Amino acid sequence: MRTKDVRVGATYIVNVPQRIRPAVRGPVPRTPEAFAADMRLHLHRGRRFDLTITEVHCAERTVDGIEAVTTSKVGLPLTDGQAQALGLPEGTYRIEGLVYGPDDQLVKLPAALTYTGVPIRWLDPLGTPTVLSADLTAFYRWLTRKEATGLELELVTHEAHQMLEKQRQVAARALDDYDAESHLRQVEVQCAEWQRIELVMRVSGVGRYRPQDDPDVGEEDLTDPFTRGR
Repeated sequence: MRTKDVRVGATYIVNVPQRIRPAVRGPVPRTPEAFAADMRLHLHRGRRFDLTITEVHCAERTVDGIEAVTTSKVGLPLTDGQAQALGLPEGTYRIEGLVYGPDDQLVKLPAALTYTGVPIRWLDPLGTPTVLSADLTAFYRWLTRKEATGLELELVTHEAHQMLEKQRQVAARALDDYDAESHLRQVEVQCAEWQRIELVMRVSGVGRYRPQDDPDVGEEDLTDPFTRGR
């Protein structure tokens, strides 16, 4: 995104790369809050999350913002009376732990993480879809053909129906889950390839599927696209 298009108070998608440069990670966190945000950013590598902007640094082309999260961890300060009852020396004390409900299940509480210095180039407007790269698209098509090799039409039809049902299930989760949305792109490619293979077999009348006999498959498509030329 362009720096001038970013607005304080608005929420954007952050696309975190697999490798985060040390300059972005910054110095060693000095506070528990900064440490939690640093660890969370590390866990977000290769994934996406929503960030509400609190400040834009035009010269550095970075932003600060808040991610809404949930937690079961809480910290409660002890009163002077509670500290005395526990036999603790005079001072300030705090108890940290997990909150469980009546059914012994962890209770999820709303919380927020504050990030600083997030590169603006990582941002996309809300609603920007995940796009599968050409190499990954070719890989999942190749993988599907590999799984279909040697199968009769009945089994290919079964797999095509199963993949279509899986696509519907993943699509439902992808409405509010970026990981599911990324997975959906893969499932869509595989579903389309199973359906294409089924159609090819019905038209050609072959007994078992062989990529070598597939009129839509070229010579180079018979090998893993990530190992070609090695």
